[in-house]
Amino acid sequence: MRLLKSGQLGSSSFSIIIVLALIGAGVYIGLQYIPQLIESGTVDSILSDIKKAHASKPAREVKDIQEMIARSLYINQQEDLRKHFNVTESNDEFIVSVAYDRELNLLYTRKQVDYEKSLTLRKRNSHE
Repeated sequence: MRLLKSGQLGSSSFSIIIVLALIGAGVYIGLQYIPQLIESGTVDSILSDIKKAHASKPAREVKDIQEMIARSLYINQQEDLRKHFNVTESNDEFIVSVAYDRELNLLYTRKQVDYEKSLTLRKRNSHE
């Protein structure tokens, strides 16, 4: 006697289309998010480099820190972020802050992603 197979063994073309659409949407969003993630990592790296440079050779003026930022941005090919960096000086410290936003298209809506980071550097006295 032959056994009749009831039910389908494979997936239908409709389910394959749905899976491909979901994968495509994920890739589309990922292709937008990955450059933003790399850019954010670059900003973290620049702030870390400034902190290390200040530890080995302390900056005396805001201009010195701005030059470090400009040099790091040039090396990392991120010069368009220069306008987003701000260096302020208080009595005994420099504050380096960076704030910018990017837009992420989620197919059905656009989401603004805000990036804000800061670094506080203690000034060194000339007699230290």
